[in-house]
Amino acid sequence: MISQPDAPDPIGAFLLLGATFCLLAAMYVVCYTFFMANWEGWEAWNRRTGLDAEMAEEERDKRLRPK
Repeated sequence: MISQPDAPDPIGAFLLLGATFCLLAAMYVVCYTFFMANWEGWEAWNRRTGLDAEMAEEERDKRLRPK
């Protein structure tokens, strides 16, 4: 059977889809690695930003509490 030049190529489409997934996975791994290498933890984040998780939870509960 002779393939038509304008017919879609299912094998090529799956290869392109697989290459796209591999590229996205590689970008995710690289970005996650850099992020985790520089992440200091929530305590450092709270100190630097002045945010306190417990205080934020209390204020959230006060806002959501029915009056």
